[in-house]
Amino acid sequence: MSKQIKVMKTVKPGPSASVDKVQQVWLAGLGAFSIAQKQGKVILDGMINEGRSFQLRTDKLARKVSGEIKAVAETRMAPVKLRLAALRSDAEAKIEQGVGRLMSYAGIPSKADVDSLIARVDKLSRQLRATR
Repeated sequence: MSKQIKVMKTVKPGPSASVDKVQQVWLAGLGAFSIAQKQGKVILDGMINEGRSFQLRTDKLARKVSGEIKAVAETRMAPVKLRLAALRSDAEAKIEQGVGRLMSYAGIPSKADVDSLIARVDKLSRQLRATR
């Protein structure tokens, strides 16, 4: 059995550059905090003004773009609207014809029938008044 010998190395402190860097970062953070404290209101006011200006620009752009989109959509939808109106008119006419046939089959007079009866009654009433 052999005896193992452990050699202990002493750690020499590294260059002080890393400590200096940490201290510099710390001081930079403190400096930023100090500047923010001193100029906080000025910076905040500047950011508010910039935000307001940005909002106005984006609102103007959004209105412009939405107007352009609306114009394009209306142009492309015009033929569709015309076609839908024609289809609706055709459907209404077919429904009216079907209801008219159903009413005729049931013996219910149509509006035209009632109108012609009213016209005949008016004519007969005038003739009757004229003979008196």
